Amino acid sequence: MAYKPSLRRSTEFEEGKLEIRPVMNLMVCLVPLLLAGAQWTKLGMKELNLPPKSAGLGSAQSSELNKPLEMEKRLGLNVIISKQGFYIGSASGFLLTEAQGRQEGVAPSVPLNADGTMNYTGLQEKLVEIKKKVQATDFVDKSAIMITAEADIAYKYIIKTMDNVLLYTDPEGNFQELFPQIIIGQVVL
Repeated sequence: MAYKPSLRRSTEFEEGKLEIRPVMNLMVCLVPLLLAGAQWTKLGMKELNLPPKSAGLGSAQSSELNKPLEMEKRLGLNVIISKQGFYIGSASGFLLTEAQGRQEGVAPSVPLNADGTMNYTGLQEKLVEIKKKVQATDFVDKSAIMITAEADIAYKYIIKTMDNVLLYTDPEGNFQELFPQIIIGQVVL
């Protein structure tokens, strides 16, 4: 006597359809979001020149740095951000204010505003004066400026100083380059 075959063995497998609609919806939302995020990071980037590393250089690199620069005239413009204001100077010395002849010590070239905030308009005015005087000279670095800050200065003040040093608005309302090559320095005590 023969047994009835099992129903499990005779069933056929049914193929299901592949649902790609949720994956496509995710891609349609994710790709524009990633592209928009990439554009914002590009807008928030600033180009800086860092000073050369003095320690640990090879012999060939250090000999290039120690060469005398007799043929090149350098301005070496420097802005120091402190809690008292901005000090503007170069290798030959700091820019003095009218009141410094009567005071003891070195006061900032651009002191703080009366309310204790940084005087960015005063800084820009002084730098525009310097830029006008320097344009006719033969300095190699007349478009460069070094920005240094004291150790306890907040990062937002450094960035705002970089913005004010880079461009200014002329009397006609047009944007003009002030010092486009920004170098970040370090205050050594």
